[in-house]
Amino acid sequence: MDRRTAKKVGAMALRRRLGKVQVPVALGMTLVWLLLFNGFQWRWESLGLFVLGFLVSVAIMLVFPLPPIVPGFRFRPLPLAHLVLHVVGKMFTASLQVTRQVFSPGEVRSSVVAVPMRTQSDLMLVCTAIASSIIPGTVIVEVSRDEWILYVHVLGAADEEGVETGIRDVMVLERLLVRALGTREDIQALEAASPSGKESA
Repeated sequence: MDRRTAKKVGAMALRRRLGKVQVPVALGMTLVWLLLFNGFQWRWESLGLFVLGFLVSVAIMLVFPLPPIVPGFRFRPLPLAHLVLHVVGKMFTASLQVTRQVFSPGEVRSSVVAVPMRTQSDLMLVCTAIASSIIPGTVIVEVSRDEWILYVHVLGAADEEGVETGIRDVMVLERLLVRALGTREDIQALEAASPSGKESA
C-alpha cells in the first residue's frame, strides 16, 4: 500500500469515526462538564468552558464510540425559547432572593421537598434535575427513579407556602421541558397527570 492509498484509507476511517459522533449526546456531556466546572455563571470564561467541554466530549466519543442512542427528545423552537427565558428569569430573581436572605438578620431556613414527576422519562428526569440545580437556592438532594420523585433542597422554604412554591417551581420546569424537548408520549403523560396544565410559570 503506497502513501497516497494509506492517507485515503486513514481519511475514510476518520470520517467513519466522526460519523459516529452523536451531537445530542455530546451536548449532554458538555452540560455535565459545565456543571462540574461551575460554567453557568455570567462570565466570558463560561463560553470557553462550553467549547472545551464540547471538544472533550467529541474526543471521548471518537476514542470510545458509543452505540446509537435513539433520541428521547424533540426540539420545538418556540417552547424552547419560552423555557430559556423562564430559566434565565428564575436565575435572576432567585439570585436576588438568595442575596436578600443571606444578608437579612436571623436564621436562614430551608426545606427538602419531594416533587413527583408526571412523566416517566429518564431524559426529562435528568433535564429537570439539571435545570433545577442551576437556579440559585435549589439543590437536588436525591433522585428516586423507582418512584419518579425529585428531592429538592429549597432555600427559604420555611413554611407550608414556601414548600408549595418550591414544588410548583420544579413542576413548572418539568412542564416547560416536556413541551420544549419531550416526545409525544411525554406530553401525553404530562397532560394525563395534570389535565389543567395551569401551573404558574
